[in-house]
Amino acid sequence: MAKMLYDKMSTDGHLDSSKRHTRLCKRIKGAENLVTAITPSITNLKEKQEIRLACEDDKTAAYDDMQFNDAALDDVIRNLSAGTKQYDRAHPGRSVHSMLFPDGKTTTITEASLSAEPDKAEQVLQRLKGFEEGHELLSYQLPLESAIAICRSGISSYQNSITAVKTALAEEEMAQAALRRQYEFNYLDAVKIFGKSFAHRLFPKAASKKKEVIAEAVPE
Repeated sequence: MAKMLYDKMSTDGHLDSSKRHTRLCKRIKGAENLVTAITPSITNLKEKQEIRLACEDDKTAAYDDMQFNDAALDDVIRNLSAGTKQYDRAHPGRSVHSMLFPDGKTTTITEASLSAEPDKAEQVLQRLKGFEEGHELLSYQLPLESAIAICRSGISSYQNSITAVKTALAEEEMAQAALRRQYEFNYLDAVKIFGKSFAHRLFPKAASKKKEVIAEAVPE
């Protein structure tokens, strides 16, 4: 029996064997219906592969954006910490820095996981909002609010991109399965039309490495 497609083959493997099959069919009169039958499945798999690749690109972009947003939030936290320390030096007394950062460190926030950092930064923001109206440190409120919102949006986009990749991959795998079925149907139809021995010619075999080697003519 001719070599059939199998589920562990990559999409490129499915497409390569199928295109070789159609190329061979086009050389034989009477095999036109085989080409017509399998072409939609080939086209569908190509489209699903392109969608999956685009989703993977979007996922990479979303990940990069998420990392960039996280770094930007880190900067705002560090700026706030530095501004608060400067304020404390100019206004001796109760430490405002310890009010915003009870453990005295910014790393508790800046070195937190990507998913946890916005919530930890939100705690600082809520403490900052508790300052009396007109307090000079409230100038950091809007930058911090913005950085937190952008960070959360980026995390959401990345999570959505993961879901999109999984969905696209599942649809690609279904398209692979459909192409495998049609490939087998084509074989059965080819046997009916041309007989088993000749039908084998219409289904590509893996190239032999020995036969791929072409000796070069060496001039005397």
